[in-house]
Amino acid sequence: MKEQHLFNFLPDWIKKAISYLNLNKLYEIRIRADKPIRINYGGKYVFLCAFGDCDKQESALVCNLQDIEQIVFLASERSIYSVTEQMKQGFLTTEDGVRIGLGGLYVYEQNSVSTIKIINSLTIRIPHEVTNCSSIIFDNCLNDGVKSLLVLSPPARGKTTMLRDLSRKISEKYSLNILVSDERNEICAQVGRREVDAGSTTDVITYAKKKDAFEAGVRAMRPDVIITDELTSEEEVNALAKCKLCGVDVIASAHFNGIASLKSSNMFNLALKQKTFEYYIVLSNNGVGQVEGVYDANLKPLTLSLC
Repeated sequence: MKEQHLFNFLPDWIKKAISYLNLNKLYEIRIRADKPIRINYGGKYVFLCAFGDCDKQESALVCNLQDIEQIVFLASERSIYSVTEQMKQGFLTTEDGVRIGLGGLYVYEQNSVSTIKIINSLTIRIPHEVTNCSSIIFDNCLNDGVKSLLVLSPPARGKTTMLRDLSRKISEKYSLNILVSDERNEICAQVGRREVDAGSTTDVITYAKKKDAFEAGVRAMRPDVIITDELTSEEEVNALAKCKLCGVDVIASAHFNGIASLKSSNMFNLALKQKTFEYYIVLSNNGVGQVEGVYDANLKPLTLSLC
């Protein structure tokens, strides 16, 4: 069971409602000003009511703008200034590894975000450490040596949890030097107040932009493997492709709804042409952390061994 203090930044009445849930099944809490609170519970969106989950909107708990403002203040350890740079990127991460996405009025200055003036919605993502959740991926793709691979799925399907477990398993079996580029402090953040086991041979660069982390890592840290989460731009993909050309294996994730959507994206043109990734892993939409299919560098489906 996850620790209740993960939610110390929430009002007591929300914490009490959460206490009725199995926290191992709680993946997200979505809070919108003056609207019902929704949760991703066991892979399904339901409402949060006074005694746990419910299907009826009229029974759901509701936060106002003042509640949201207090949540952000407490999540920042009572120092908004200390998380200003994170907030400019639309999120903040608590000391317990809970990531909070921020919706509201973004204020720009010289073509970049200077602040979020009014925060009116929060997407609270709960970190999970599921040992051996990546066994199917590891046994089918990495059991005879490390290869480069890309994990694909829509948000909240378990990509980050998979990457965390793959890092640990690669470290344990091959003792390779692993560099984790953890831009949002999710892969290697604490789960509760326990250090995540990402492997004893793993180095971590936190909060740096991916391109900067890749360049600094290859130049100064000599990794055998780079692991990173949520590729979102052609620049990031191309930077990772360069790492592969330098002899570094790369393991990453991206938000795509299967192979068809990947093929239609210009973002991965160079990676597909250079065969940066030797495997593409598609996670299922029907559950969290379930492997739907594995494809080779030419995007042809492979037969999975479930042993």
